[in-house]
Amino acid sequence: MRIRPLLAVALAALPVTAACTTSDDPGAATGPPESSPRASSPSAPSWDGKADEEDAVRRATRALDAARPEDAERLDEGVARLTEGLERAFGPTDRPLALTVACQAPATRSLTLTLARGATSADWDVTCGDREADHFDIPAATRFTARVTPADAATRGVLLWRLDAVAAGGVEGCGDDIEECEA
Repeated sequence: MRIRPLLAVALAALPVTAACTTSDDPGAATGPPESSPRASSPSAPSWDGKADEEDAVRRATRALDAARPEDAERLDEGVARLTEGLERAFGPTDRPLALTVACQAPATRSLTLTLARGATSADWDVTCGDREADHFDIPAATRFTARVTPADAATRGVLLWRLDAVAAGGVEGCGDDIEECEA
């Protein structure tokens, strides 16, 4: 079975991220142990381990694949834990852009994705666990940022995103989810 490139990048990045956040001090607290009541209580759902996180990345990848625009050219993609959030700036291109976002978490939760260009911004709800990724259209020749505020340290979940260039005729509807065109 061939591992998809995004899944391979995601799986490779997760241990590196964890290694970068560990302390050399053996007495330093790194969070609640897995056996603590907070980590195992029904009000704070969590994944049992790496396999659950890998499954979540696969589910999010399927959602991104299903939402990929026709004739799209992949420009960038990434994965982050919800505790890391997302803060990413994208440069202008000569073609319209499609930003696609998928979130997976042990429990249903909603994130706010802020798309901004200059002084204009728009907030969008992204629900973790959806089988369908959220798709946002951005016009050509614009620089924009995408931001999701990092969740608290006890929150489990992953956020995957892709940026594709699409043909000018491939954009349906408004074509600018930052300006939020009036119908």
